Amino acid sequence: MARIPLLREDDPSLPDDAREFLARAGQSRGRLLNIYRAMANRPAAAQAFSEMIRTVYRSGSSLPPKQAELAYLTATVVNNCYY
Repeated sequence: MARIPLLREDDPSLPDDAREFLARAGQSRGRLLNIYRAMANRPAAAQAFSEMIRTVYRSGSSLPPKQAELAYLTATVVNNCYY
């Protein structure tokens, strides 16, 4: 069982800002991962995190996508951060 609630986009009691965040996350990734469902508990923080990821690893990066992914995965392994 998750310690942080995983919010569902089809929950009628979901706040509008969390619903909007989940919709944007699902559109940009093609599917909605549980990390986004957890982060939706704090939509402002989740949006800031998403912007940082987009800037560092995606559109704002000077690295080609394959090299950016390799850098991301290398940092994950080096820091023992497996998801």
